[in-house]
Amino acid sequence: MKKKYGLMKVLSVLLLLVVVASYFIKDRQGTISYIALGDVFLNYVQSFYYFFDTVIFILVVGGFYGFLNKIPAYKQMIESISEKITSKGKEKLFVILVTIIFALLASLTGLNIILLLFIPAIISIILLIGYDKLVALSATIGGVLVGYIGGIFLTLKDASNQYAVSYTTFDKLVGLKSNFSNVIPKVLLLVVAVLLLIYTIVNHIKKGSSEKYNLTKTDSLFVETKEKETKKEKETKKKALLWPLYVVLGLFLVILVLGYLPWNDLFGIKCFDDFHTWLTGLKIGDYAVFTSLISSSFTALGTWGNLGNYMMVILFIALFMVVLMLIYHVHFEQAMDGFIYGMKKMLPAVMITGLAYCVLVCSYNNGFLETIITNAGKSFGDNVIINALISVLGSILNVDTYYTSAGVFTSIVSALPDKANLSVYALMFQSLYGLVQLVGPTSILLIVGLSYLEVPYKTWLKYIWRFIIELLIVILITLMIVSLI
Repeated sequence: MKKKYGLMKVLSVLLLLVVVASYFIKDRQGTISYIALGDVFLNYVQSFYYFFDTVIFILVVGGFYGFLNKIPAYKQMIESISEKITSKGKEKLFVILVTIIFALLASLTGLNIILLLFIPAIISIILLIGYDKLVALSATIGGVLVGYIGGIFLTLKDASNQYAVSYTTFDKLVGLKSNFSNVIPKVLLLVVAVLLLIYTIVNHIKKGSSEKYNLTKTDSLFVETKEKETKKEKETKKKALLWPLYVVLGLFLVILVLGYLPWNDLFGIKCFDDFHTWLTGLKIGDYAVFTSLISSSFTALGTWGNLGNYMMVILFIALFMVVLMLIYHVHFEQAMDGFIYGMKKMLPAVMITGLAYCVLVCSYNNGFLETIITNAGKSFGDNVIINALISVLGSILNVDTYYTSAGVFTSIVSALPDKANLSVYALMFQSLYGLVQLVGPTSILLIVGLSYLEVPYKTWLKYIWRFIIELLIVILITLMIVSLI
């Protein structure tokens, strides 16, 4: 538990600094508005209400893998893939491919936290082929966050649209005509960042690790193993069909991309909206078939984020669990035992996540960061370095992309003079936000990964710091080039 408490202590210190800052820096109304200690506790509790969909999603992912461990085919699938990789001596190639695939998925879809759904399975394989947890973390979660830095199709909810949920990009927020004004530098950042991450991982593998975090027989959330399996259990594993699991995981990925990527807002593709309009309007007499039989709340593909970022994926997890229970003849009690066990294993991550969101709620509600941005704009104007530092601070305090863009990015842009190169600021904010998520204590993906794998935050910092500095230099050079174009 000390490993989990390490990150909690860091977040507690950060929260204390936020409280202290409220005593010296004016809020967004221009007055000193203290953050009382009682309010901090209330904000922690309320953070689970404000971000309940994220919290539920993390718990459900844990529950889903606890459920999968009750299916012999899942264990067989993980072990089969691991054995094939090791028998061919392709362990290092597998890790490299995983890093590239996760980075591309994040860059091209912007799903990020939703990709957590696939990460535990891949982590299990990486651990079983003999690599430590730092390799598993950096190849999966590191790959996703690197993909965000060079994200090509990243979108966020448009805070300026008060009447309907729509999506925009950092490029559009600064008034650029196209969502893809910075495509070339983003691709460059993506390629270089992935190569640097692969180099870091491979170099770590070659050197070996002073602290090993290999899979053990007690690590049952990954692959539940036993010292001795009964003859019946061995026969069940051998007879288990693997293709339904592959189909389910493949369908998951396709459905998530179709459902969450905003096709209309991003590309102007309206076919999914048109199909949804036709489907919901389909009637037999006066009976609306889809809305009455299925739901009137389901939105079109590409707009699932309107229902809450994770509600639809949670629904499909439940649906696929039922399908797998029927295929593999898993009893309801057995499935629930596994699901509850998996959720319990995720509880520490959820509690720490609540603390990260508490930092956001306290700082955002007070608004002292907006005062810092306003004063910096008056004193320094179009100073990329100062605004980059503010972006880093804002990304740490406001971990959620919506609040980071609404409370930090738009404030920075509004404080800039008319002559400022807004394209540079759009690229700067996106890349630095992604960089902070790789190392910041409030990064939700990092919190879940460190807690899930029981890797100390200090150990992660020792492992990743060189990569962070190298990537920061690459980002700064890219920004300089873009500013000169």
